[in-house]
Amino acid sequence: MQRLRFLLALPFLAAAAAAQPPGAAPRDEFAVDLSYSSREALAIGGVDRGEAAITHFGASYTARHVLNPQTVLSYGLAYRTHQIDADAGLPLPESLNELSLTLGVRHVLSAQWSLLASLRPGFYGDFEEIDGDSLNAPLLVLANYAASPDLVWSFGLNANPFSDNPVLPVLGVRWAFAEGWRFNLAFLQSGFALSPQENLTLRAGVSFQGGSFRITDNLGVPAVGVARLANTYVDYREVRAGLGLDWNLTPAASLTLDVGAVTDRKFDFIDRDFRLDGGSGFYGALALQASF
Repeated sequence: MQRLRFLLALPFLAAAAAAQPPGAAPRDEFAVDLSYSSREALAIGGVDRGEAAITHFGASYTARHVLNPQTVLSYGLAYRTHQIDADAGLPLPESLNELSLTLGVRHVLSAQWSLLASLRPGFYGDFEEIDGDSLNAPLLVLANYAASPDLVWSFGLNANPFSDNPVLPVLGVRWAFAEGWRFNLAFLQSGFALSPQENLTLRAGVSFQGGSFRITDNLGVPAVGVARLANTYVDYREVRAGLGLDWNLTPAASLTLDVGAVTDRKFDFIDRDFRLDGGSGFYGALALQASF
């Protein structure tokens, strides 16, 4: 089941290629985002154990440096937290957090081919105790092929040492199939987009929230035959389906709004063979991005 979970997530893993079109001028960027997922039941083996709501906050700064006409370096800092408001009967931490550096390089090989690598070394965990076991360095390596100005393919590898499947293949595509229309298969958000005017884009699709984290707090023994949930790892996942808009407030600032349904929520303690499954709910998200 863990392998199936990551295979389902594969279409979302080509984000960096879709984030900046080939030939776009590199710019420094500051971004903040906030989202809320409704309070819904979580079950073990089909039996409800309690309810939980999740509030997410993230902030990041990324600087870009042009090394030469073909190569752009990027570096920055990111902080993300998932605050979990759970009933007392649920063996969950109060929060799952990431504090990481963002290191990347994009190199253009030709008019059609480019390479991208992104590394996020940092601490990933409940932050009750931060030690060397909380240190992780997810890596994404992509090759991008521009079949035409309207069609770009991406493929490569995603590595996450905290995952049950530490290395997985990646596939993505960005296709402008008609005037004003675009189809994306990429990390975090996939679906269709329509730009009725230059500063406004409307979207419909599927998005992903989550990650892999170190648990240092003692969450107890959750069920008969399951080892104590301490000094272990958890995979948190939410799959969302909804509508959104991107509004360019100025040439350097944009606002993003999203609403929709949470179609799947899971907390999977990989090496304890223990998982909490959530039902459907709703979510809302807001993000602000500024470049300079």
